[in-house]
Amino acid sequence: MYRGVPRLRASSSSIMNYLTVAQLRKKASNSVAAVQDTFYSTKDIFERHKVVFTISTSIASVATAWAGYTLRHLHESKVEQKLESIEKAMKSSYHMEDPEFKKLVSGTVSFPACVATAGTSMVWVGVVEHGIPTESSKGTDEITGTNEASKGGHSSS
Repeated sequence: MYRGVPRLRASSSSIMNYLTVAQLRKKASNSVAAVQDTFYSTKDIFERHKVVFTISTSIASVATAWAGYTLRHLHESKVEQKLESIEKAMKSSYHMEDPEFKKLVSGTVSFPACVATAGTSMVWVGVVEHGIPTESSKGTDEITGTNEASKGGHSSS
């Protein structure tokens, strides 16, 4: 009689009848060993080729940046062409030589607008960095957040 690989019969057999606990442990041990071998061989390959992977990653990063720059430049040139065609169409169909239109199209920025933007930015940075003092925050310790009078010291009344 053949005693090779156990086969399931169609009648009334389950896998537990054919596999003993020792066989299950051996299969589990072999599976764990195979996974560990794969992990360590992959780790070894990466460690041996660390420089190659580093250089490849750097090259891929540069290529991605170049592609992004190229696409951005292409998009910008298309937008410029569309804006120029709109400007030409407006000038030819409406004969706009008004100083207001020239001011809009010229692209120059006035000095007061620059001062206003810079001032707003400086105020915003001051608020974000230092906060706005309120009545309830006066007299509080910045580190602990406790009120000077509640520290147990003498009050100034």
